[in-house]
Amino acid sequence: MSNTSTDSTTNNYLMESNLTESDEPEQFSHEKVEKEKEKEKENENENEDEASNDRPEDIGEELATITSKNLGDAYLVTFDGGDDDREDASRLSKFHKWMIVGIISTGSLCVTCISSSWSLVSEEVMAHFHISREVSTLGISLYIWGLGTGGMFLSPISEFHGRKMVYIMGISLTLAFEFLTAFSSNIGGVLFGRFVSGFAGSSFMSVASGSFSDLFKARKGSKGDANKELALALVLYSVSPFVGPGIGPLISGFVSEHIYYKWTFYILIIWSGVLLIMVILFVPETYEPVLLVKKAKRLRKETGDDRYYAPLEKTKITLYESVVVSSRRPFLLIFRDNMTMALCFYTGFTLAIVYMFFVAFPYIFSTVYHFSLQAQGMSFLGLIAGMLLTSLLTPPLIARNYNRLLARHGGVSKPEFRFVPLMAGVFIVPIGLFIIAWTSYPHVHWIGPIMGSAVYGVGTILVFNGIFAYTVEAYRLYAASAMATNSFVRSVMAGIFPLFGVQMYEGMGIQWATSLLAFFACALIPIPFVFYKYGESLRAKSPYAWSD
Repeated sequence: MSNTSTDSTTNNYLMESNLTESDEPEQFSHEKVEKEKEKEKENENENEDEASNDRPEDIGEELATITSKNLGDAYLVTFDGGDDDREDASRLSKFHKWMIVGIISTGSLCVTCISSSWSLVSEEVMAHFHISREVSTLGISLYIWGLGTGGMFLSPISEFHGRKMVYIMGISLTLAFEFLTAFSSNIGGVLFGRFVSGFAGSSFMSVASGSFSDLFKARKGSKGDANKELALALVLYSVSPFVGPGIGPLISGFVSEHIYYKWTFYILIIWSGVLLIMVILFVPETYEPVLLVKKAKRLRKETGDDRYYAPLEKTKITLYESVVVSSRRPFLLIFRDNMTMALCFYTGFTLAIVYMFFVAFPYIFSTVYHFSLQAQGMSFLGLIAGMLLTSLLTPPLIARNYNRLLARHGGVSKPEFRFVPLMAGVFIVPIGLFIIAWTSYPHVHWIGPIMGSAVYGVGTILVFNGIFAYTVEAYRLYAASAMATNSFVRSVMAGIFPLFGVQMYEGMGIQWATSLLAFFACALIPIPFVFYKYGESLRAKSPYAWSD
């Protein structure tokens, strides 16, 4: 600061104090001035802190803020439903849209199929690398852990660079590290390849629903009900993450018995490669903020006017900040929201048993029924059938019941109404486990435990339907973070259970090991009923849940 400005500050201060320089010692005067400077700096810092606190943490929030503040700006580029919106993904033909849905759903089917395909090559891997069962089972666990954590880091990338880049990057890395899994000469490389393949493959789990929302949105002049089309797309897509794990053992069981176990990996490499080509050729960019940037660039080029801009070009949030926020908030939800933790634990427990089946079923059907590898893979058909039929047939019934509850409460919606499928599922899950437990005898037909797994599959889908629907509605603003939290918790649990599954079945016996899981599931039955009754008051106490 210059001497002139210092003198000016001194004079102003003395005038405000009704003093002159001769009335006050020079040292005292300078002390007063320094204190004033410190106060000014403190005020500036406080203003900066307030500005940073007002700044949105999420890029979606900031884009909405930029758009709303500049709505009257003639140079703000938006999609207004006119003929000039050639970049808008919702203008694609119906055939092209459903082709995209099919490709993305197939991608989800592929990456989840890879997770469980290890189950019936595990014995071959143990013999090939001379490792223990626990180390071999890490091939399942590490992949699932990668699948659960990858979405928290890959989703923010799609918000800056678009959905297509994330799909291409994800399936390319999955493909590359599948080669490492297939051709590595040491078990460390194989397991590392499994983890990174899962991490990258999570792109099809974390970005898909956003792509569907981009495609099926209401716009001027559009025909058909966009919401119904979106709901149908989500129903079809939701089948793949559950059916995929059941298909994995079918492939690996057939391949291991008739060809060579590594051909399981080769087949999945071919599938991933075809999927990559399909994404490159037929899946365009669909994320609106990125498409608006393309439109702004086109307008600037066509008009020669550089004043045209898209909201994404004005954002101040960096990719690093977005990744940090997206990965931090799920952990805050776990530790600061009891409802989230309880619901995540229940979905984690339910999915963990599914993944335990991938080590338990080969044990059950080889020791009790002496099934071949191919037949062991086919033992998962009951689980697949239960999940597939429930995913396709129950949505209309669930919607009808929800509308009935709405009518009964005068049209006032509550997130707790979404718990009805969960209330049914919590009873069906232990029933399925008890059937598996007490039909697994040599003198009982092998169809018994397979039917039990089908019943368990029905319960699993109902549990996930109820919890997912509640989470999206109850945590509106933080729905993406709440779903990421759920994905993380259930993936951690699903990766842990296979590590002790066979040991538990060998130590306790098939009947009591499965019954232990069923008894624990019975102990969790009250959860949805407690939340249905007290959910509204619990939401009011939550820092994240929506409370009207």
